[in-house]
Amino acid sequence: MQKKKLEKIEPFTIIANNCIAGFLYQKFNIKYYSPTIGLQFSQEDFVKFCSNFWHYINFELEESEDKKQEKFSSLGGEKINFPVGRIDDLVIYFQHYQTFENAREKWNERKLRIDKSKLFFIFVVYDNTSIQTIKAFESLPLKNKLILTNDETYASPIVFALHNRKNPWYEKINKTRFSKKYYEKYKY
Repeated sequence: MQKKKLEKIEPFTIIANNCIAGFLYQKFNIKYYSPTIGLQFSQEDFVKFCSNFWHYINFELEESEDKKQEKFSSLGGEKINFPVGRIDDLVIYFQHYQTFENAREKWNERKLRIDKSKLFFIFVVYDNTSIQTIKAFESLPLKNKLILTNDETYASPIVFALHNRKNPWYEKINKTRFSKKYYEKYKY
């Protein structure tokens, strides 16, 4: 979608399990209308978050001491040297924030901007995500949802395969100056 088309429907809210929402807002030069910027959920926690979105979004974000390295490592992360938050029973990794206070301030500021009439849910699936988790997201009664995956075998109207076996979704397809990133293959 071209920038001009996106500007006509501003504001809109992208709820995502990783940094893709921020990448899209930046790419199209649109103000952040989502609290899910610069953070990551585990795959299961994101599906749970989306399944009861308004319940979770109304919870107060708290700092968490739950810094289970293996859970974050399963998302491709390394050492946890950033704030970790919790809303109810969900853990959120704020890997692009220096302090929890800053993460909470931005979360609260941006959740006030959520446009209830224009919600879009993007689930970036990692190679180790179970089919049950993917199907659970797919079955959620959400109007606008998209699954980005590297698994070309999982077919569904809401699934877009990036056809990328080696690199993360946010890396360039090839290393030329004008190359797109893998997630840009989808026509938003």
